[in-house]
Amino acid sequence: MKMLGLKYLPTFGCWLAAIALLVFIERFSVHWHPWDRVLMSTAHGIRSVLLDRFFAAITWTGSLFILAPITAVLSGVLVRNSRIKEAGLMVLSLTGVALFSRLAKLWFARPRPDFFPVVGEIPLDASFPSAHTAQIVAFATALCWMCKPDKLGLNFYALTGFTLLTVSLVAVSRVYLQVHFPSDVLAGALLGLLWVLGLINLLQNGGIFIR
Repeated sequence: MKMLGLKYLPTFGCWLAAIALLVFIERFSVHWHPWDRVLMSTAHGIRSVLLDRFFAAITWTGSLFILAPITAVLSGVLVRNSRIKEAGLMVLSLTGVALFSRLAKLWFARPRPDFFPVVGEIPLDASFPSAHTAQIVAFATALCWMCKPDKLGLNFYALTGFTLLTVSLVAVSRVYLQVHFPSDVLAGALLGLLWVLGLINLLQNGGIFIR
């Protein structure tokens, strides 16, 4: 029984680390912290009509309006190919981190930044952590884990590069649009990554993940 519990330590370690990091980042990078202001000032300073349109479009890649349908379609394809457990990983990764991030928003209740004018409309919910960033990181991590090199060959590295680029652009877009502090984005990225790493360990040790 003791050994049975030990094998789940990495899972709970990842999830507890996510909570601890959220508390630490929110506590020590309050919205008037210099590095937040400097990075947001830099983003405001490079504004242009072209960049406004680009980042306003790319930021939707981290939204549930985009990721939920993609996850549903991808999961359906996986189920049809008898890869039910991998489909479950994709679904749990996105839904879990979406719920986690929104509960964190309610708990921390950090106001949105107001240093510079927002590009577009400012969201109505709290700022910390960035749900868009958490969601795209969780989706990308689960996708890359599922698509191993031995399954895709060189295409795996192309997929990994594309997902990393997309994740980076979504993260930058949240600061560029002035709807998140950089610390919100950092917290969201760590939350998404640690949630999925913990979930993968849980599924593996539970014997329900296809290696």
